[in-house]
Amino acid sequence: MKLSIVVPFYNAESHIERCLHSLVNQNINKNDYEIILIDDGSTDSGIKIVESFKEDHKNIFIYSQDNIGLGATRNRGIMLAKGEFIYFIDADDYLVFNVLDIILKQAETLNLEVLGFNTMPTERIDLFTSKTEGKTYNPDILKGADFLVKNKYHRLEAWWYIIKREYLLKSGCKFEEGKFMEDAIFTFNIFLGANRTMFLPIDAHRYVKTNESIMNNNNDEHLLKVIEDYISLVFRFDSLANEITKNEVLNASEIVKSIKYKSTVSIYFMFFKIIKSKISIREINSILTRLKRINIYPLKGFIGDQYFHKKFKISAFIFNHKYIFYIFLYPLRLLYKYKLINLNL
Repeated sequence: MKLSIVVPFYNAESHIERCLHSLVNQNINKNDYEIILIDDGSTDSGIKIVESFKEDHKNIFIYSQDNIGLGATRNRGIMLAKGEFIYFIDADDYLVFNVLDIILKQAETLNLEVLGFNTMPTERIDLFTSKTEGKTYNPDILKGADFLVKNKYHRLEAWWYIIKREYLLKSGCKFEEGKFMEDAIFTFNIFLGANRTMFLPIDAHRYVKTNESIMNNNNDEHLLKVIEDYISLVFRFDSLANEITKNEVLNASEIVKSIKYKSTVSIYFMFFKIIKSKISIREINSILTRLKRINIYPLKGFIGDQYFHKKFKISAFIFNHKYIFYIFLYPLRLLYKYKLINLNL
C-alpha cells in the first residue's frame, strides 16, 4: 500500500462529507491507499456520514474512541497506518480532485522522506480543481535543515506534506498531546531529521477558514487554554532553538532565526486572544514579563515579506508598547463584545 491518510474527527457532521468526497475522488487505485478515520468521542451524527461512505469505499477504515484530543489521535493514526507514506488532514479541510497521483509519484520516484505542497486558505467549500493541473516541475531535493532555511515562511501544521512512514517511525517524532498547535514542534523535528525533502509547488490542499474552528472558539475557558498554549509553544520553541544551537545542526543560526520568527508570529496572534478574553492587565503583565525573559517580547522582525500591511504595523506597534495596549484593551473588548470589530484572523 502506497499511502495512509489519517483523518481524526470530532463533531464533524457539517464538514466530514466534503473532506471524504475529496479523498475518494483521487486518481490512484483504491488498493493503493487507505483512509483511516478516527472518531475522537463525537456526540453528533458525523459517524453516520462516515459509515455511509464506508459502504461504497472498501479502503475506508473507521475507529472510535473516547475523546483524547487531536495530538493523541494522530499518534494513534501513525500506529494504525500501513502505507509507505502517511498524510494527516483535518476533517474540515479538503484536497482538490486527482492530485494524489503526482504527489505519490514524485515521493516514490525521488525516494523522498518528506514532500510538501501548496495549500490555499479559503472560506469556499467547492474549490476541487487545481490551479496547477498539467504543469511540470524540476525537482529540488534538499536536506531537511536546508529546506527550513530556504522556506522560512513554511506553515507549522501537518496537512501540507506527506511523510515516509519508515522514516517517521525511525525518527520517533510524535505529536504533542493535550495541546493546541500540537503539530508545530512536530513539523520542525520532521524536517530537521530528514535527508531528502522537497517542496512540490502544486495546488493541492484547501484550508477552510470557519468561525467554528478550534482557533476561533471564543468560549472563555477555551480562550485561556489557547493563550496558555501559545505561551507554552514559544517556550518549547526556545528550548528547540537552544538544542539546535548546542548540537551544531547544519545552518543552525538560520534555522534558529526561523524558529524565533514563528515564535514572534505566535505571540502576535496571542494578543488577539487576550483581547477576546477576560484576563486582567495584571495577568497580561505577568505573561509579557515571562516572554521578555526569553527575548520574544517586544516583538522583533515581525513586519516583512509575509506581514506588510499597515494594519499589522499599527497593531504590532500597539502590542509592543504595553501601556498603550492597556489603554486600548477595554475599549477593544467592548467593541468586540458588541460585534463592532472582527478579531478572527
